Amino acid sequence: MSDGAFSSRAARRLAAVAGVSLAASGLLAVFGDAFDDLPSFGADSYSRSAIGHHAFVRLLRDLGFPVIASRHRTASKASEGTVLVLAEPQIGALEGRAEAVEEMWDQASRMLVVLPKRFGAPRKDRPRWLGAAELLPVAEAERVLEALSVEAEVVRPERSVADWKGAPAPTLERPQLLVSEELEPLVSTAEGMLAGEIVGDGWHLVVLADPDVIATHGLGKGANAELAVRLVERLAGEGATILVDETQHGWESSPSLVRELLRWPLVLATLQAALALGLLAWAALVRFGRARRPRPELAPGKGFLVDNTAALLRHGGHLAPAVSAYWRAAKEQVASALRAPGERSEAREAWLARVAEARGRGDRLAALERRVAALAERPRAHEEAVRIALEVHRFREEMIDGSGGHS
Repeated sequence: MSDGAFSSRAARRLAAVAGVSLAASGLLAVFGDAFDDLPSFGADSYSRSAIGHHAFVRLLRDLGFPVIASRHRTASKASEGTVLVLAEPQIGALEGRAEAVEEMWDQASRMLVVLPKRFGAPRKDRPRWLGAAELLPVAEAERVLEALSVEAEVVRPERSVADWKGAPAPTLERPQLLVSEELEPLVSTAEGMLAGEIVGDGWHLVVLADPDVIATHGLGKGANAELAVRLVERLAGEGATILVDETQHGWESSPSLVRELLRWPLVLATLQAALALGLLAWAALVRFGRARRPRPELAPGKGFLVDNTAALLRHGGHLAPAVSAYWRAAKEQVASALRAPGERSEAREAWLARVAEARGRGDRLAALERRVAALAERPRAHEEAVRIALEVHRFREEMIDGSGGHS
């Protein structure tokens, strides 16, 4: 009877499963952020495509900025210690998008707005890759400015610009610029400003006209990355959190505990918990009912004593003396049953030899004498000792039964 709910083999397998589960939990705790990715090709922080912002967000995180991607009720999260980044919001003709931007601006105290410029289409064979991109009408960028109540005009010069004012100077081909008297230029040229700001009582707005500065294809050119980081630093104080809105890119999702638990990679933790509960239920079912009585330390009956005595003799190497004693007892029993004359052992031995010879068992008697004597030199010959004991038993039975006596 097993004392546990599972066999040793099942316990080893369960221990192996638990070890793998524990290792998976540790890896998820360390590398969980690597799985927090959505299949995007567009201009958002999940996209690694040419027009995506994933590299820019990764750069901010590597520099020590705490960055959070918001997919639900961004306006309510824009607190005093937060810099809201609204990168290329896709207002278009979608209902409620402009109102959502207005609400964000009402709630946010510090905000970086990157105007939209391009629209992309995915590759058919690789949906995460950008297949084609084209310029959006300037009206799309101006809709964002209208939602922010900023009076400005979006322009796109037909030539490359080199006479930048403000540092660091960007590297852009045919940049998208702003012409505005309301914005204070931070980086500008004769045709317009690339970045401008408005500072009010308790609020600060920075507008970046061309998203190529932070997009994957342009972030590594020239001093574009330095410029993007400086714009963020201009808004962010010490310890400020960067809140990147993704609701304007179509990634809005209401929080759901069940959905999150069933989403990769948290589904692994869910399966782990379900497995643990299943094993707990299994163990409880095995132990259901009244507890079984423990085994008695000493089992009843003679069999237990015989087995233990045999084990002790075998372990101590005393089989040869035991067999020799058994052989002497057997000869005494035969002599007693056949009513041997005299009491001296030498006379009885000689008498037993004559009787065995008369009954045709003289050779067996002599052979048993030799085997019992030889066994004394082989104390560990267990099998031979058992065979000799069986032969002694047969010899005794044959001698006694042949006389009509009883053992």
